[in-house]
Amino acid sequence: MSRRMAVIMEKQKLITRKSFFRIGTTLICGLVVWIWHRLSGVQTERENRLEFRHGKDFPMGISYFEKYYIFRNDHTVRAFLTKCTHAGCRIGTNTGTILQCNCHGSQFDAETGNPLKGPAIKPLQEIECRFDQKKGQWVVRLQPFGKTT
Repeated sequence: MSRRMAVIMEKQKLITRKSFFRIGTTLICGLVVWIWHRLSGVQTERENRLEFRHGKDFPMGISYFEKYYIFRNDHTVRAFLTKCTHAGCRIGTNTGTILQCNCHGSQFDAETGNPLKGPAIKPLQEIECRFDQKKGQWVVRLQPFGKTT
């Protein structure tokens, strides 16, 4: 080895294998978290833009779908998300107009979305449900009631 090469190598600071893997792991984890964050926002945005269309005749009572349900009585038609406000589990139908969370047993009034039995204390989230006169269909959008994008 030439003297000049020896001087250059002496001045260089070498990184240890442990430090190299630590830095590499941190960068990879950061990249994965960033990608996950970006994709989760896109999914939520897509879901909020989703529209579901149904025929004009709904049966009285509860019409249950995976992400939401529609409640119809003589006076109104309302839609609510089927996501429990306690821990985010999906709720299922129970008896009559009572819906129950399968995870922790919270019960909700299907007509209003209000909790009847805990541990949930917040009502179910109401979503947009309107009748499209031109097409003669009910339109349900997975976004909070009253908000428009």
